[in-house]
Amino acid sequence: MLTHTLEELATHGMAGLSIDRIARAAEVNKTSIYRRFSTREELVGAALERVRIDLGASLKDTGSLRGDLTLLVATVAAFFAQPAGRALIRAVFAMTDTTALPSLSRRVEHVALAPSTAMFDRARLRGEWRKGAKPELLLSVLVGALLHRIVIERGVATKAWIASLVDLVARGVSPE
Repeated sequence: MLTHTLEELATHGMAGLSIDRIARAAEVNKTSIYRRFSTREELVGAALERVRIDLGASLKDTGSLRGDLTLLVATVAAFFAQPAGRALIRAVFAMTDTTALPSLSRRVEHVALAPSTAMFDRARLRGEWRKGAKPELLLSVLVGALLHRIVIERGVATKAWIASLVDLVARGVSPE
């Protein structure tokens, strides 16, 4: 059902998301969905949690902060290049329901931050992290730059571009 939710989001965006279509695609009753998720936002939030788990499974210890950040940005860029990732970007930017937006935004932030906590802990242990540097800010810069590249510039996050971004950001948190 969550996979179908992401597909529905990719096809129709948040405004056009239909529980009926999701139920048909998942071959379940619409009431089954509403029993588990009282709102569309809750359903999308659960789908985002699935994305977070999948992204977290992709993040391995590369042995360095730069390597870990490169893998993180490349993984998120690959997700954003998929229909579900593009739909998520569109959904967040298109949200007009001001009561649902903060909740969905927190979910998106959680998708990015939760799998990377171990990465920052490893960087601290290896002496690659400056005291007082904020992981949340680093992630905001990385995701913001990636979204700017994809949405505003309509560019591609190439390996060279990712390496330049990571080098710039890693210098900012380096203790040296």
